[in-house]
Amino acid sequence: MFTAGSHQFILVADDDIHVRQLLEITLRTAGFHVLGASNGHELVQLAQQHVPDLILTDLLMPQMDGYEAIRQLRGDTRTAHIPMLILTARARSHDLVTGFETGADDYIVKPFDLTELIVRVKSHLRRTSRPPVHHPLSGLPGSRLLTQELHRRMEQQEPLALLHIDIDNFKTFNDTYGFARGDQLILLVALLLRDVLAANPTSEDFVGHIGGDDFAVITTPDRAETVCQNIVREFDQRVKQLYPAEDWQRGYVFGTDRYGMLRRFPVTAISIGVATNQARLFRDEEEFAHVAAEVKHYAKLQTGSSYAINQRVDQAEMGVERRVTRLREILLVSDDMSLRTVLGQAFRKQGYVTHDVPDVQFIQQILESEAASIFLVVDAHLGQQAEELCARCQSIAPAPPVVVLTYAGEESTHFRQLGAAACLQEPLPLADVVTCVERLMIPAHMWKNNVS
Repeated sequence: MFTAGSHQFILVADDDIHVRQLLEITLRTAGFHVLGASNGHELVQLAQQHVPDLILTDLLMPQMDGYEAIRQLRGDTRTAHIPMLILTARARSHDLVTGFETGADDYIVKPFDLTELIVRVKSHLRRTSRPPVHHPLSGLPGSRLLTQELHRRMEQQEPLALLHIDIDNFKTFNDTYGFARGDQLILLVALLLRDVLAANPTSEDFVGHIGGDDFAVITTPDRAETVCQNIVREFDQRVKQLYPAEDWQRGYVFGTDRYGMLRRFPVTAISIGVATNQARLFRDEEEFAHVAAEVKHYAKLQTGSSYAINQRVDQAEMGVERRVTRLREILLVSDDMSLRTVLGQAFRKQGYVTHDVPDVQFIQQILESEAASIFLVVDAHLGQQAEELCARCQSIAPAPPVVVLTYAGEESTHFRQLGAAACLQEPLPLADVVTCVERLMIPAHMWKNNVS
């Protein structure tokens, strides 16, 4: 429910591409998801962005060696718990002692036996497969207890509201002020959630720590909005104490995004997505949690701390919702194959059906026959073809929504005048493209939100 997926994920780091490829193929054949890194610096970045279940790392690598990478990952609360195995061509006791002192759990000497490697990997994964009942940092019930509690209440058909709570720009905060200050922020949120619920106590409330900077609260629908308002207010008041006065007054800090680009990041805020079973029945706790996460992504589009609640109060609106959920087909219109590939992977991961369209002349028939069931993401690099496509869509009833990816700010106004539902200027996080489409697919009257 609250995990990224059922397959275990292993991160492999080795500067020798042949060794890395051999490990990736072997581990994938054994049923694991695998991601590779060519040096220690890349290993640390990938581990922090996509927390793996286990790490295999060489010791001698450029930019940052395996010793330092392990040391940094052990010092980060997001990755400190991960089993880390050394790959080394040197079995000298000094090297191994240094590796273990740094934080390694085991070592494998090159050249290694692939069967033995898989056995050792599975052995370490078995030892760490049982999640802790309570989160080790916050002390709150962890993901497993949270899932069990939601399942129990759903079986009893109780009126429920599930709050998915996320700290915005947490990674930038962590990178700027250090992991110790990041832990303080996690603890601050854990404490304020307890305080908010204790201010008006009821046996119906349950608070848990999903992991990292994600929390959840189970309450009743009639209390959900008040709880959200109090969480937002308390967070904005308390988080100030973790910032230097000049940074807080300025309202932003500098950091690098996932593409390594220097940019300003606003001070941390809190976003809450709320799903309720007032007017909708959920099949299971996984679907309940998925809807809360989707609503949270909508809240994160707002400026500052905010919350969003999925409120569907009559059959007409529920009918709209059913139509919205069928809008899962997307045409990716670009003559750049790499762009279509990256976008396609991102949308398919979220359950969409995508179609590559290298030239707009191929989609006229589709637009005329299936306009009500498709969504277009169009590359402005197509120039006049992109302009004609936007204009053409407006002549179709109902007009299919169009999101245009632009490269210059002045293009946005032009394409909006031609009927584009949204214009996104590159560079931007890939997740923002998916979130934009999700937001446009959901009519505004289906959401209730507050921005403090």
